[in-house]
Amino acid sequence: MRITLRASLAALALLTAAPAFAQPAPAGGWDLSRRESWLQDRIDRGRGDGSLDRREARRVQRQLARIQHDQSSMRGRDGGHLTDVDRTGLDGRLDNLSDHIRWSRRNDEHRPW
Repeated sequence: MRITLRASLAALALLTAAPAFAQPAPAGGWDLSRRESWLQDRIDRGRGDGSLDRREARRVQRQLARIQHDQSSMRGRDGGHLTDVDRTGLDGRLDNLSDHIRWSRRNDEHRPW
């Protein structure tokens, strides 16, 4: 029963928040740099508590650095601004990285690739 209630609440939250995903982050919201900082903290915590081994920590750190580099390049080409397409792509990559970190930290078994 408890799991069903959680799943229902999570689904409701996703349905009501879906229109917000299409909009740029509001001032003080979870903009790209705040998300990147949050992911960096998760990587650091994973390294510190051993839930990310050295290899996985390096891998996710490189992915985050690549996202940041690409964001900087995109801003440079567009006068310091990101297009909606750029922002959506970066958001998706940050989502994937977050999922990868979560998976790595919760599973003792390492991915075979």
